[in-house]
Amino acid sequence: MAKTKIIGQMGLLQLAGLFLLLVIFPLGSWYYLRTGLDYRLQAMQELKDYGKIPDFTLANYNDSLVSAERFSDGLVVGYFLTGRHEKQFVEKLVKLHDQFDERDDIFFLAFATDTSRATKERLQQFAAVNGLEDEEQNFFLRGTKDEVEHLAKACGLPFEEKGMSLSDNSLAFFADSLMVRSFYDLAEEESLKRLVKHITLNIPPKKDKELLFQREVEK
Repeated sequence: MAKTKIIGQMGLLQLAGLFLLLVIFPLGSWYYLRTGLDYRLQAMQELKDYGKIPDFTLANYNDSLVSAERFSDGLVVGYFLTGRHEKQFVEKLVKLHDQFDERDDIFFLAFATDTSRATKERLQQFAAVNGLEDEEQNFFLRGTKDEVEHLAKACGLPFEEKGMSLSDNSLAFFADSLMVRSFYDLAEEESLKRLVKHITLNIPPKKDKELLFQREVEK
């Protein structure tokens, strides 16, 4: 009798385990996959095509010339510098750069409407003081007022809609393959979180260079 009871309990345990394996676990996996897919789809729907970053060649803070083509295969976070919000932008840039420092396909661009030596020195100081002297990822670019105004207009920044202007704004933009996809107010923490989400969801898979090299050698 006791043996039969033990066998019966073992049978119930096996059935319970089988139920977990065949029903509960697949349902749980489906739920998490579905939730993740819905989250991604919702985030991607937030992105639009607002305008393409036009071709440009501007001087970086270190006097090297930088063209738009350099960023054609990557992700760009851009900002048009203004005196009132520059410090705020740099603080946010430090956080973003720390988070995505290992990527070679994410670039941070700041545009200044002044080509003077004083502006160059100010941008150099920004980079040095805040640990942003990463010449492969951070760019503090100088252009004439007309050049930068043309660039901002092509990118479709909604300055008027937000009650802002090129000379007084806190807007950053996100671009993928030079196409501007969304805008963010650096004065709002939630907006910055949305920017991080959009960057993360659009990062292309990173190729394992060592593995690719090994495969080439084996051929």
